[in-house]
Amino acid sequence: MKITYCLLAVSFVLFSCGRGSDDAATEYGIIPMPNEVAPMQGMYILQGEKTVAVPSGEAAMKVFHYLEDALKNTSVTLKSIPETGQADICLSIDSSLPDEAYTLEVSSDKINISSNETAAGLFYGVQSLLQLMPAAIYDGNRKYEEEIRIPAAGITDAPRFPHRGAMMDVGRNFLPKEEVLKFLDLMAFYKLNKFHFHLTDDQGWRIEIKKYPKLTEIGSYRKRTQIGHSDYYFPRRYDGKEKRGYYTQEEIKEIVKYASDRFITVIPEIEMPGHVSAALASYPELSCGLGKTYVVRDYFDVFDEVYCPKEHTFEFLEDVLTEVMELFPSRYIHIGGDECPKKAWKKCAHCQSLMKRKGLPDEEALQSWFIHRIEQFVNSKGRDIIGWDEILEGGLAPNATVMSWRGEKGGIEAARQKHKVIMTPGKKCYFDYYQESPEFAPLAIGGFLPLDTVYNYNPLPAELTPEEQAYIIGVQANIWGEYIQTPEYFEYMAFPRLLAMSEVQWTEPEHKDFDSFVRRLDKEFKRLDYCGVNACRNFYEVNLAGAWNDSRQTYEVTLKTFCPDAEIHYAVNDSTVTASSSLYKNPIPLNEDATIYSAVYKDGKPLGKVTRKSFAVNKATGCDYTCHPEAGWEHLNKGFGLTDGRCGYARDMRRWISFYQDSVQIVVELKKPQKVREVAFSSLWRPVNAIWPARELSVSVSTDGKTFVPVGTKQLTYDFTLTEGTRFPASLSFAETEAVFVRLELLSGGLCPKGYYHEGQQSELAMDEIEIY
Repeated sequence: MKITYCLLAVSFVLFSCGRGSDDAATEYGIIPMPNEVAPMQGMYILQGEKTVAVPSGEAAMKVFHYLEDALKNTSVTLKSIPETGQADICLSIDSSLPDEAYTLEVSSDKINISSNETAAGLFYGVQSLLQLMPAAIYDGNRKYEEEIRIPAAGITDAPRFPHRGAMMDVGRNFLPKEEVLKFLDLMAFYKLNKFHFHLTDDQGWRIEIKKYPKLTEIGSYRKRTQIGHSDYYFPRRYDGKEKRGYYTQEEIKEIVKYASDRFITVIPEIEMPGHVSAALASYPELSCGLGKTYVVRDYFDVFDEVYCPKEHTFEFLEDVLTEVMELFPSRYIHIGGDECPKKAWKKCAHCQSLMKRKGLPDEEALQSWFIHRIEQFVNSKGRDIIGWDEILEGGLAPNATVMSWRGEKGGIEAARQKHKVIMTPGKKCYFDYYQESPEFAPLAIGGFLPLDTVYNYNPLPAELTPEEQAYIIGVQANIWGEYIQTPEYFEYMAFPRLLAMSEVQWTEPEHKDFDSFVRRLDKEFKRLDYCGVNACRNFYEVNLAGAWNDSRQTYEVTLKTFCPDAEIHYAVNDSTVTASSSLYKNPIPLNEDATIYSAVYKDGKPLGKVTRKSFAVNKATGCDYTCHPEAGWEHLNKGFGLTDGRCGYARDMRRWISFYQDSVQIVVELKKPQKVREVAFSSLWRPVNAIWPARELSVSVSTDGKTFVPVGTKQLTYDFTLTEGTRFPASLSFAETEAVFVRLELLSGGLCPKGYYHEGQQSELAMDEIEIY
């Protein structure tokens, strides 16, 4: 199958009209970009009653009914006739086309869509056809009475990957069936074909299992949910609101059929052997029985609760999987396998005895044995398993497909072992990451994954040979639900990034172009709006970034927007931005602390909200520095994150530089000899993470980098009666003196104090921007 896809891709290159063809295709507005578009003259006018020739068979008739339903809000009515008849719209079979490939021909007098017998290509051809129509046909507030003008075109198309997935996590926060169906509709719009349904986790069991009713009676309910990040408040805060919900087997059947009617396969995930607190709360006998009380978890973390590999546990899991496989016809069953702590297994006499009997050297091998056994059962039912890349540990199950989430390393290893791989690395595919500035965005798990980063991802690692790359069957977006409690917020996190992902999944790299994509997306927002999708609007806002320009010896702020053909207006230290404010043309130079406010305008009208960002510009900005010991981690701007003009903030860890020792020395080399009188920085307090602020600051200066003269020491104290993670600023003033080198000597927070998390453990020191005045 992969060879067929590759051959078809080659034919597209050979017969494509080149860059000009892609430019013309941009005007058609289809997402994902088709792999070959031949622009044509003329229009097809769709109005009144039209006949549709439909091939025999249930699959083709599904396509007809889908198109009929899509046009229900217009004045068009469709009548199906046999494929052999003369028709206005012809759905036809071409056996030479690969699975999911299609051709679409629109002329002034006819529309023809062809695919092979599976009819999936017919469905994708219909999606492209619908995108050629006005977005207003989806306006639920009024009937579209006008004639539908469809531009003439010839399209020959097929997907780059056979697995084009998106994952919805309802284990953490249940979402209603209606939102699941709506998401399936939206997946279908953009030719995604695999819906990964994450149904169980520590915070909830969301699928009815007839043989084990307690899974939903107990496991689908919790009394409350944490507020904010699990590591932000001390002690944790809770909302006091009950959270419950699961899908009955009848609802699951409805979801599966709804997806099938849109040529989407639903892949269920039943987590094991970890992430099972909700299951153990329902049936504690499945645990290692170490005297714990098991509850459905009301906060988010990786917990020690795991299934105990006893015979009655496997009997339970086989019973559950049997009911699951009766509901889901998917070839794949996802069994999780990630983030499984081994603490319980290390203490469990049964587990240790089992390891001896089976000759297993460690608990990683025990997990591998566990996964192998489950795989054998799933294989016996004619199905295959997918697991997260941890299933590689201890030896990969023979027929398993690996979903690589901890970067691409696991996927690369699995491909080299000739196992199928689905790429879904967190930094490229996790849509629970922020997509706009975390300072002002709704709460997310962390990280930063903007639209262009998603779009530019290539799931085929260059270090693999072409033969090894062939084992990568696809790529998937994952929308984890820890902080997503409503359908509206789910849609905000998924869109428009899912459209960028669809082009990663479908379009060959030589036909991808981000400038083209944003022009098409600008139009597609209208359809999202008509469909009631709460998409993130950062597309119509300004993203601000600052950096030291060494050649100009100044700090410069750049402004950009994804929105094409728009103007950016800005103001410095003034929150009022209008069309009369300064027009952004070149980077904005700063020589002191400032806040930039900005907004996007088109035709004199604002498109989005005013965005702002503050920059700390002082004598340290843009300077080199050395750390002793070296930083334990730097998430952003490694090597100059302490002098890049950007301060950190408590809710997001990306801008902080961390040290794990009790004493830290940082030497900043100024750009020239100059007078200095104050040093400032901030450190972070997040006791759940063992992060405590610095307790002492000493400063010394030097003109040669060898001999340092002390200028001051200060004991630092803080208000620890606060209950939330806090950015604590600190500064030290001294008599003005000349320096080229400024040395900060810091003592960390010491040992985590009594009464807090990690009592007696060496604390971590996380600090941000160094400012020198």
